Order: sequence, then C-alpha cells, then structure tokens
Amino acid sequence: MIDSSGIDQAWLVTGFFIAGWFYLAALRSFGGLLSDVKRRWPAIVIASLALTVLWHIRATVLHDLSLHLIGATLCTLVFGRRLALVPLTVALLAAQLSAAGDWATLGLNACLLVLWPVALSQLVAHFVDRLPSNLFVFIFAGGFFGAGAVVVLTGWLLTLMLWLTQLYPWGPLLEDYASYWLLVAFSEAWLTGMLLTVMVVYRPDLVRSFDSARYIDNA
Repeated sequence: MIDSSGIDQAWLVTGFFIAGWFYLAALRSFGGLLSDVKRRWPAIVIASLALTVLWHIRATVLHDLSLHLIGATLCTLVFGRRLALVPLTVALLAAQLSAAGDWATLGLNACLLVLWPVALSQLVAHFVDRLPSNLFVFIFAGGFFGAGAVVVLTGWLLTLMLWLTQLYPWGPLLEDYASYWLLVAFSEAWLTGMLLTVMVVYRPDLVRSFDSARYIDNA
C-alpha cells in the first residue's frame, strides 16, 4: 500500500474521485448486488477473512514497502467483477486500519489494489472465454497464468505510482521492489490455480465464470 506521508494532496483527491466513481457505478444496481450478496454471503465472508489474513502476510523489501498476495483473480472468477469488490474492499479496509488508521490514501489504494486488479481479472476472464472449451485451458489460462499476470501488472503499477508521486527514486524501486513482484506472482498463480481446480472439481456451481455444460459436458 501507499503511505500518505510526503505524497501530494492532488494524488489523494484524484484517488478518492476515481475510486468513488467506480464504486458508485458498481452500486448502480444496488438491488441486484444486495441479492447476490444475500445468496452468496457464506462464500463472501470466507473470502473476506481469507484475504484479510493474506494481505497481512507481508514481506518488507524496501524501507516501508511490502509485498503481499492479492487474490483478485480468484475472486473475480468466482464472484464476478462487482461482487469481487466486497471481499477485496474488506481486506483493504482491514489493512488500512492496521496501518495506524492512515485513511488519506484509502481512495488511491482502492484504485491500485482493488479496482485495477479486478479490471485486469475481468479482461482475463473475457480472454479465457474466447479460448477453446477445455477444463485445463480454463484452469491454467484463467487461474494460473491469469492470476500471475494480474499480480505482476498490479505490482508494476504500484512501482510506477511510487515513482510518479516522488516517494522513492526509480533505481531502488526497479531493483528492490518491482522485480520481487515476479516472485509474488508465482505464489499467487500457484494458489489461485490450486483453489480454482478444487472448486471446479467439487463445487463448480460456486464459480460464476465456469460453465459446467461447456467445459465438462460438451468437452
């Protein structure tokens, strides 16, 4: 996450504006969203608790900068892009709370760690939907490689933002921060692929983007 110390206020205001706009767009059909939450609340609660724990398992690599798993791709594939915002936002709020209540960067961090990876994950889901109807294609392209790509692009966007906000110089960021996201990406890819495999085998009805008739019956 990005800390508010030393950052220009314009970035904070822009982050709140962009995050607010996208969250309002997600809440546009509030009745449908509330219905989805009521129908899938046990899975949402479990995902929220799991992500909260994962986001607190961090590796500090450069001063106060840390790396952690994100879980956006699995949430997007399982819940859909709108419902995936719920557990990821809960994890972000818990992380902000543990960071001494530094709420000034909430909007900016929501853009970088929630909205951006969910948008990328949705692109991955669209890409996988256009691939051949094969179970292994869905798991490896969507779960393994897709999750890894989302984490790398998210980490690199964080790196770019840290440089643009002049919080850290480019050299140390590139060597001691951006490169380590490749290691996080492998862990995320492995975990997402494993969990997605278990879910499509034992509870395919819980994975919103998975069509049993397409990937199993008609394969």
